[in-house]
Amino acid sequence: MSRPRHRPTASSVEPAPPAPEPLLERPGVRPAGPRRVLRDLGLSYVSNGAIGLIFAASGPIAVTLAVGTAGGLTQGQLSSWIFGILFSGGAATLLMSLIYRQPLGFAWSIPGTVLLGPSLQHLTFPEVVGAFFTSGVLILALGATGVVRKAMGLVPMPIVMAMVAAVFLKFGTDIVASTQDNPAVAVPMVAAFLILTAVPMLGRFLPPVLGTLVAGCIAVAASGQFLLPQRGPLLATPVFTAPEFTWAAQARTGGSPGPDCFVRSKRPRHRRPPGRRP
Repeated sequence: MSRPRHRPTASSVEPAPPAPEPLLERPGVRPAGPRRVLRDLGLSYVSNGAIGLIFAASGPIAVTLAVGTAGGLTQGQLSSWIFGILFSGGAATLLMSLIYRQPLGFAWSIPGTVLLGPSLQHLTFPEVVGAFFTSGVLILALGATGVVRKAMGLVPMPIVMAMVAAVFLKFGTDIVASTQDNPAVAVPMVAAFLILTAVPMLGRFLPPVLGTLVAGCIAVAASGQFLLPQRGPLLATPVFTAPEFTWAAQARTGGSPGPDCFVRSKRPRHRRPPGRRP
């Protein structure tokens, strides 16, 4: 007699091994075309983007100007630095947001810029540029290969936030000194920020950061401190700085942009509203 054959059950079937992850992160949906971009545009999105531009061109740029001036950079080097960070960040934001269909914002590392202040006292500007080239290559490799997911789990978020807060602590405490050195400008700006923050109804029509900027511009103009150069070109001429790679610069400033990049990578992924097709 022939023995009955036993059919394999679901429990006896071995699960298939997981597919290997690709070396580079791939977009989950097709990139948006020009028609889709124009169809999705709205007044609220444009206004939010304009406010983000005003904030990026005011507060963070002031940090860059302060650090560059303290480091002894020329006007041409400062202008080229500002052009590079704004142009590259805007181009990367447009390109990556269209490809990955996610609100991906790319900008320079503000904590890394703050840490440049002490570095420029001991290193030359080309050496600092070379160190940031190395940091950029490392950050690009971590983000493109997905290794940043594992790196995020090794550093607790409270420690990362404490590092970033320590970098910006001096700018917060300088508000007290500014009210003593230049009260005609600092006091109206602080008052505008506090009022717009304390009254939510006003903050809906005029964001506190934007209201503080407007109050500061009015205060500077009213006090006669708004001075324009008499002569000189309207557009700055870019100055090319060749990077120099030295071990001293790599050790001092090689990881300057790191904490800010970890904070951004911890943000949750954007999810489309229900009912919206990709």
